[in-house]
Amino acid sequence: MTVLTLRRTPTVRLALFDGVERDYLLDTPPSTATGFGGPVYDRLVHAAYVLARQGYDAHWLTRFAELPSTAARRITEAAARASH
Repeated sequence: MTVLTLRRTPTVRLALFDGVERDYLLDTPPSTATGFGGPVYDRLVHAAYVLARQGYDAHWLTRFAELPSTAARRITEAAARASH
């Protein structure tokens, strides 16, 4: 019997430039994503997550990606959890 395991796409709750908190995808969205009512994919958030996984800190991400400091911190925290 074959067991199919679905990979859950990691998300993080952020308030970016408009100040509205919403869930953002940290990885590339699955091809089956509809985009309606689910987490939002943002290329800048994805890039910041990839860089955080490579060891860049929240302060650097705030400057590089021009992200709000709270968002950069949450992204680096999510990257740290994913690395363990």
